Parts: sequence; structure tokens; C-alpha cells
Amino acid sequence: MSYTSSLSSRIERFDEHYKVTHKSDTLLFYTRMFDIFWDSHQYPPLLTKERLSGWICCLDEESVQRQVSRILLVRHLGKYLQSIGESDQYVLPYGICPKAPEYVPYFFTEEELKRLFSDDVMGSLLPFSCAMSRQYVLPQLFSTIHCCGLRPGEARTLLEENVNLEHGWLDIKGTKTSKDRRLPIGDSLLLELRGYDLIMQRRLPDRKYFFPTIVNECYKHTSLSKPFRKILRGAGIGQSSNGNNARLYDLRHHFVFRNINTWIEEGKDVYALLPYLRLYLGHSSIKETEYYLHWVPEFFPVFERLYGKLGDNLPEVNHG
Repeated sequence: MSYTSSLSSRIERFDEHYKVTHKSDTLLFYTRMFDIFWDSHQYPPLLTKERLSGWICCLDEESVQRQVSRILLVRHLGKYLQSIGESDQYVLPYGICPKAPEYVPYFFTEEELKRLFSDDVMGSLLPFSCAMSRQYVLPQLFSTIHCCGLRPGEARTLLEENVNLEHGWLDIKGTKTSKDRRLPIGDSLLLELRGYDLIMQRRLPDRKYFFPTIVNECYKHTSLSKPFRKILRGAGIGQSSNGNNARLYDLRHHFVFRNINTWIEEGKDVYALLPYLRLYLGHSSIKETEYYLHWVPEFFPVFERLYGKLGDNLPEVNHG
């Protein structure tokens, strides 16, 4: 990426440093925006509190989450510049970020998911010059997130060597919580992935990633949002009653909600099964898994029918 501001060479080095030291490079989406901001004011290559005051303000129609991400990016930049000996560079304080409202997951209905994964909707994903197999890759990537409950980042960076289609499992390694795990692939998805793999062996026989863009590259975080919004529109899925738009991550949420709902319907002890669900999802603590019970009264008709007001006593937990 080409930067033009007085900080351009520093930002380029910061980009490389950040990619090496962080498992996710999603914040780097904002480096170009910051470079344009800095260049538009013709600021010298020194971060100061006054110069950054315009950057930390909330932009028109900007979500709190996006504002927080922009602020965190420049906080990391300041810390990096200090770490390489530029002690005069200003670091935005930790507490400066506004508190983002708690995210309410989008609760897909079964009918919505049926439309979303229909051939008509998925068939609208056409190849691009930098991803000539996109029409085959993305439907299976989205389906794997949904059927296996993967984090989107785990799916898009899944290595070809970590997928065993003979015995039906995925090895999830190098995760957000550094908890490697082996996950079974359901029969229906396994059949789909075997067919997909035959196609990809012909198109990209030496691919590194199971869901590649080109031979040695995978999809970036930001490059999945646009096609996912496209298929949401194609399926006629808009905002929920609380105003939230569906996100790709909500496919993982639905995997969890659907399984817990099934356990409740079958009369199983949900709390006894949560430790197994925690291991499957790769959570670092049981509190992250209990997060899903926080939404039980809002989502599970079965839970309400069987347990009534018990939902009022469920723990309030944060999503890790």
C-alpha cells in the first residue's frame, strides 16, 4: 500500500510490525484513512494530542465500533513509534475510547438461512480478477463457518493441509486464543467439501489455503464483508427488530444457538454440556460460552416454554 503523508515510511514499517505481532490485521484497514487524514492537514511526522484531536472525533453516521477501531489503530501506531526510539510521539491514552454498546447478535430464522444458502443467492457470487475461483470458494467458506461454528478468521486462514476429507475433520490452529482443536465435519458438509475440493484441485492444485484467493493467499477480513452483504440482500435479509444488521460472525452464533436449543428441547442438562461446547468453540474461559445463555430468553422459544421465567436468573456475562 502506498502512503503519501509525512508519516508514510513510519506507517509502512508499522504495518509490517503489526502483521508480525498480531494474529489479526483487521485494524490495518484504517491506516490508509489515517494517512489521508494526516496528509490533508500537512502535519509534520510527529503525533501530538492536538493534531490527533480531529482523528478521534466521531464521524458523521459512524458507529461507535468503527470509531473505537480507528482510535485503537493510532494508539498502536504511537506505541510502536515510541518503541523504536521516537519518545516524543504521543500515544492516545487507553481510556479515551468511547464504550461501545453491547452487540446484540442477529438471530437468523431457518427460513432465512434456507434462502441465504440457496443456489440462486450463492450463485450471485461471481469471480474477480484477484479471486477467479470465488464462485466456488465463498459458498463453501460461508457454509463451513455456519455448519462448524468457526470464527470467520479461522475459516478463511484454514490451511489445505489441516483439512482431512477422508476421515472428516478440521484442525484449527493458531487461533485467537491459541487453543488448537480438531473438529468433526458433518456428513452433509463433508459431501459438499469433497466436491468442492475436487474442483479446487483442478483449478489451484498447489493451493496453500483451503479457501484461497490465489495459490498462496487467503481472503482478508475486509474482503469477506462485501460479498456477505451481497448475499444477505439477495436473500432479503435486512435489519433485526433491534436495528442490527447480520454479520458473518452471526453464522457462528447461530451454530451455538441451534445446538443449545436442541439440547433444551431434548431435556439435556445445558450447564453440564457447556464445557464441551467451550472446547469445541475454542473459548479461553467458560464465561465466554455462558455468554450465549445471556440471550436465551430473547432467542429460544423452547427454553421459554420449558423453563418459563428461569431465564431471569441467568448470569450476565461479557463476550470474550
